[in-house]
Amino acid sequence: MCFNPFGGIVWQALHYLVGLRQLGFDPYYVEWHGMWAADPVNPSADTDVPRVMIADVMKRFGFADRWICRADHSENSPVFGGLPRKELVGLYAEAEAIINLTATNIIDEGQYQCRRRIYLETDPGNPQIKLERGDAAMWNVIRSHTHHFTFAENLGNPGCGLPKTDVGYIPTRQPVLVDHWDSPFDSHCRNFTTIAKWGGRRSHKDIEFSGEFYPWRKDLEFRKFLDLPSRSRQPIELVLSNISPEDRTMLQESGWRVADALCLSASLDGYRSYIQRSRGEFTVAKDQNVRLRSGWFSDRSACYLAAGKPVITQDTAFGNVLPTGEGLFAFQTMDDILAAFEAINTDYERHCRAARDIAHDYFDARKVLSDLLQSIGLAPAI
Repeated sequence: MCFNPFGGIVWQALHYLVGLRQLGFDPYYVEWHGMWAADPVNPSADTDVPRVMIADVMKRFGFADRWICRADHSENSPVFGGLPRKELVGLYAEAEAIINLTATNIIDEGQYQCRRRIYLETDPGNPQIKLERGDAAMWNVIRSHTHHFTFAENLGNPGCGLPKTDVGYIPTRQPVLVDHWDSPFDSHCRNFTTIAKWGGRRSHKDIEFSGEFYPWRKDLEFRKFLDLPSRSRQPIELVLSNISPEDRTMLQESGWRVADALCLSASLDGYRSYIQRSRGEFTVAKDQNVRLRSGWFSDRSACYLAAGKPVITQDTAFGNVLPTGEGLFAFQTMDDILAAFEAINTDYERHCRAARDIAHDYFDARKVLSDLLQSIGLAPAI
């Protein structure tokens, strides 16, 4: 079984849960799409009960009795968590809003009792193209929600190649608990790093649009800059999942350092500590966001910024909403990357401060979630 970096997925959800609690709400976590995330330390364990990280995480952050997960889509599937299943329908009826984070959970009959059902799309591109084509399944998902948010912050603007739809999309971005990521300045941090799923084969999110093929994988973008280590003296380490031995060897022979994402991200604290120990992030984006100029920005990159780590990432037009050139750099060419490394390493402390300032000004969970809630008529409770 292949895994996305697990620690990043957990942190993404926690930024919403804890952020909403900081605003005075009483959030619950419901995992209802039927795809278990197995124990990252022992994913092949021979057990009838899926071993998951979630129970310990929920307890640690004060949600021990406020979470529930279903093992699969069948009506009689096992259900686990601190919240009794019988209380779920009543909880939906009382809730101010349901946030369908990553838009992967199916809205069921009980959830229709909630009058604010938020579709929160973190991976734009494929959905907009399907909607433009009139894809019935995609439109059914959209119509089951009352409000629609997307990380495609450039959607509808000049230069954005995503098709416009009748969906009233509202732009948003990843909230970050900035205080949880703060780390002291350390000039001795050496490696620029990133944590990613490599890819290497066709994805169900690959799509054709207007005569062009748009893949949904990162390895194709990294390959465009394969000779970067030979062009720069800056050490770069890629922490990757879903990479073949042949591709690992190819990267290493080209001068890249390669580590295993599954081992790193098995620990919530280990994932965060790795980012805090990095000199900064160098990464790419998926082709759909690059060529279609969606304005998407990575939730992981936002965590690097919050840790005071400069970010060099592929240009998706996020510069239309985020400041670039100090602490955050958007690149299109090899020369852009080399110039960014040179600027950062010439005055590393200044760019670390700038990275942290961007996180506080643009990604702080209180601000991002307040804006999201106010746009649907729901004021923070405190």
